[in-house]
Order: sequence, then structure tokens, then C-alpha cells
Amino acid sequence: MLEEKVQKNPKRDKDIKIEQTAGAVLFRRKQGKILYLLLQYPQGHWAFPRGHIEEGEQVMDTVRREIKEETGYTRMRFLPGYKEHIKFRYAWPPKSDNQEKRLKYAVFYLGQVFDGRVQISEEHKNFHWASYEKARTMLKHKNMRTVLERAHASVTRRQKSDGKQLKQKNNDNSDTHRERA
Repeated sequence: MLEEKVQKNPKRDKDIKIEQTAGAVLFRRKQGKILYLLLQYPQGHWAFPRGHIEEGEQVMDTVRREIKEETGYTRMRFLPGYKEHIKFRYAWPPKSDNQEKRLKYAVFYLGQVFDGRVQISEEHKNFHWASYEKARTMLKHKNMRTVLERAHASVTRRQKSDGKQLKQKNNDNSDTHRERA
């Protein structure tokens, strides 16, 4: 379970409803730039696609289901090695006299999509493909910015590694070609 990955405080957490969610930081490349998908919630804040893990559902099944429900994407590639756990407390419903305290555990993966066509669900107001810098300013919550920072580091590290491999492969091919000439 997700809550096993994050330390609990029994005194503070005893009368709190616990929720478990899973989602992904989705990105795409456009004209050499990396763009991240943010969804706007009715309360106004921006975040990544995520949703509740259903009873008996595997985490990655939740991630794929929520991405499809919230964005329309069914085709994506998940980058190995990225998995980010966070937790946060909040009260629901907002601006109510009868709020319930909640503790949400969330796990995020990193997924690449290959086009910009988003079909948002009714649970969101808007979407935006943002550069890393713009996404950081749009994300209100610090833990979401941390998720983005770590995802961006993973994407750029992979991009540099892929570039070195491609350059090495091209050098290897041209050396081989010269030897045959």
C-alpha cells in the first residue's frame, strides 16, 4: 500500500480519512522543447492527472485509467526509474462549516505522450501545456512543484544520455563507414 512508503503520525492521523491516489506527470516534446500537462481543478489550482485507487486495482492500472478519464490519452510511454511519493492533508469540502479532515497519499509516475490533443473530463476546468518554468509558477502547492522538479530532472537527464548515445552511435557509424571506403 502507498501509506507504507510515507511515515505516519498516529496522534495526528487518527481522526482523518485516508485516501490513496495515483497519477502521472505527462510530458511531450514540441519543436525541441519539453512541455508538461497541467489540469485545472474547479477550485482553481493546477495539478497533474491523478485519481483514487479502486479496491483491488493495481497502481499502474489506476494511473492508466485516470489518465484516460482525465485527458483522453490511451497511448503513452512510462519512463523507468521515476516514481515519486507524496502525502498531504486537506479539509473537504472547502469553505464549509462541516469539513472532514483527509490525508491523501499519492504516487506519481512519469509518462510521455506524443501529441498535444487533450480531452479533459468534466472534473477539470482547463488544461495547459507548459514549459518547466511556466509549470513551476502555475503549481500552487510546494509538493507538486517538487514532483515537477524531480520529473524534469529525470527527463533532462535522460535527454542528455540519449543525446550522448545518439552522438556516439553516429560517430561509430561514420568511423565504420570511413573504414569501408
